Amino acid sequence: MSHSYKKVKKMKSRELCTYLERLRSARGISQDKFTFDIVSLRQYRRYLNGESDIPFQIIHQLSERIGIKTNNLLREFEIAKVEETNTINDLYNLAVNMAHREFRAKLKEIPLEHIIDQTNKLLYQHSVIIHEYLTSTISKEYAALQNIKLIDYPKILDQLIITSVEMLILSSLLDLLDDNDRIRIADKLKSYLIDSSVVISGGNDRIYPLILFRLAKYSGMMSDDRSVIQYCDLAIKRSRVTKSYFLTDYFYYYSALANRNLGHQAKSDDMLFHCYNILQFESNQNKIRKFTELIEKDFSIDFSSFICHYITSLRSATHT
Repeated sequence: MSHSYKKVKKMKSRELCTYLERLRSARGISQDKFTFDIVSLRQYRRYLNGESDIPFQIIHQLSERIGIKTNNLLREFEIAKVEETNTINDLYNLAVNMAHREFRAKLKEIPLEHIIDQTNKLLYQHSVIIHEYLTSTISKEYAALQNIKLIDYPKILDQLIITSVEMLILSSLLDLLDDNDRIRIADKLKSYLIDSSVVISGGNDRIYPLILFRLAKYSGMMSDDRSVIQYCDLAIKRSRVTKSYFLTDYFYYYSALANRNLGHQAKSDDMLFHCYNILQFESNQNKIRKFTELIEKDFSIDFSSFICHYITSLRSATHT
């Protein structure tokens, strides 16, 4: 049995115990009464802490004690995990979008000790770090240290299998650590993207675009325009498949810059036109103003005039 398989098996055992503990608490049954004549309280807590796997027979007996058939328990457990994932994803999105008031309100609804899925727990903790960093409650250095502890960096770089949430947290360190670390992190993230079979998906469509966004941004800072284009193309292709256009405006904008730097003017113009289309599609006036200012500054153009000229040229080419 491989180390990775054992790790996943132990994680699932711990998650099921956490769900049983949530049900026990909701029914107002003490831990002593819950475990009496089934398993010692000490051993039960070892199951909860993930120190050992819980046998199926113990699961069966504990589920009977709270009045649930084992098959129903397992089915409800899977449903609860999906609902929890959606809730934690919402919490994370509130953090990165700096919806501070909404984040704090939602945080109160989710006790950390009742989170079933260990990956969800990791994303929950990361979301809190992001929120505290973006509200200047903690420093950049402390945010880096907390994220490092969450994923056991740099040991995580030696893992053969990684979850998408671990990748997300690893990518956040690109903005928080020094150059030597960032080079190692970027190389490792790239290897995971090349071989997606070693990544355990977390069911959040926004994770991969954000990882690719950070890699594209980092590559731009390193003047590696070809990598910028590679990451942007990958993200744009993925957005078309998933029908999710999160950060796509940035990918077209970054790609336009990188193509211009490489002397690919026609491709750069195409990317700017696609960026314009995405902005108009979303119809977010704040974003339109923001990108218009960025593009006019970086490309030394009047964006509206450029778009008019581009469309005119496109029509002319179509009719010739």
